[in-house]
Amino acid sequence: MKKKILLGLVALVVVVGVAVYVATRPEPPDTRFTGAYALADGALVFVTPREGKVLRYRMMNGESAVLWPTGDGEFEGGPGWDQREPVVNRVKFDGAGAGRPGFDWRRADDRVAHARRLDLPEHTAMFPSGDLQLRGKVVLPDASTYGPGPYPAVVIVHGSESYSAVDYYYEPYLYAANGFAALAFDKRGTGESQGKYLQNFHVLSDDVLAAVRWLRTQPGVDGNRIHLAGFSQGGWIAPLAALKDGNIRSILVGYGVMVPVTGEDRWGYFYALQQKGLGADAVAAADRVNAVIESIFDRHENRWGELGSMLDAGRSQPWFEGVRGSDSMLGVVADTRMPLWAMRVYLWWRTRSQGDTPFIDRLYDPVQTMHELQTPSLWLLGGEDSSAPTPWTLRELEKLQAEGRPVQLRVFPDADHGIIKFVPQENGERRYTGLEPDYYPAQIAWLREHSGS
Repeated sequence: MKKKILLGLVALVVVVGVAVYVATRPEPPDTRFTGAYALADGALVFVTPREGKVLRYRMMNGESAVLWPTGDGEFEGGPGWDQREPVVNRVKFDGAGAGRPGFDWRRADDRVAHARRLDLPEHTAMFPSGDLQLRGKVVLPDASTYGPGPYPAVVIVHGSESYSAVDYYYEPYLYAANGFAALAFDKRGTGESQGKYLQNFHVLSDDVLAAVRWLRTQPGVDGNRIHLAGFSQGGWIAPLAALKDGNIRSILVGYGVMVPVTGEDRWGYFYALQQKGLGADAVAAADRVNAVIESIFDRHENRWGELGSMLDAGRSQPWFEGVRGSDSMLGVVADTRMPLWAMRVYLWWRTRSQGDTPFIDRLYDPVQTMHELQTPSLWLLGGEDSSAPTPWTLRELEKLQAEGRPVQLRVFPDADHGIIKFVPQENGERRYTGLEPDYYPAQIAWLREHSGS
């Protein structure tokens, strides 16, 4: 009898677990409308899923907005980066399935423009990286515009996100519409790629290397003219992969970082204290606590008692409230209600569960890689980046320039992470409006220059 009850309880737990999973799992992206489109005046529009059935469009001039579904193939959205109202965009796609020829777009002035879908051949396949199989998607230019090829190519190097690049990335269509073959691939542990998700730059750069080698075998691709385009965390990975490959034409880095992960982590609370008007004394106090956290996390020193005493002493200080909730380990520790013993158990589990491969190498120094690298690179940075330390990155890149390294810089003074424009709000938040108008053209100009085209 007890065995039956136990089995019944186990079955109930399984059923409830499955029900919760089904109810909470994210809706799969609707990729039927993914692609590049051209308006009558030649302006390009790139459409990809944002999540589920919700779409986002981007244009070469930086305009971007979200489109919410209102019917089969019909969408609407507001102005700016993520507003739904007031409705200024109404889009109706032709037909009812993949391969549809275009869409009608009614703008705020009530005029209707038609966008035709560009003929950009694409195929999706699995390729090997060590013992794993990774999923990649290659998109080629329109042969009627750019000839039969082979084309220079761009491999897109992922950031820290855990979603599918194949399903969500718009960059393959941006580059293919401008004459380049492009490859996006699901990083290990994401999308349909095998393996465990991690942020270990050495491992991930090996995956990029495998992607480059596979792309060189694909029809329509000029294997001697391959570029890497790395964004955010990809700015750590792309130069390392280029150094290992030795035959990359150029590197394009968007809002990347030229300090170790520990430096980017410090920027999270440094920036928060700066925004709240707290000065050098507050930063120094936060740095002292952060140094203990780093010794525990990165060097596995047993300083938990010291950390607890420092946190207790700091709770009444202005700097403590300033760092709480900031994008940093210190911000998380200051904001959490978890007791230190529980945090210690979690950290032990987290570090041991990765086996011999660390989840992330927080002490990796990208400057050393750039010192050894002869591949030309262009760094596009946001002057008001709240996530990445642009001033510290500039300092290191300018040193490399002074040493004669082939590094070029472009700073968009008023842009946040992602090179996104914003309007400051009275409550200190930012209302995002779109991308910098020259962000995409700068990328294309660089790639053309370094492709010899």
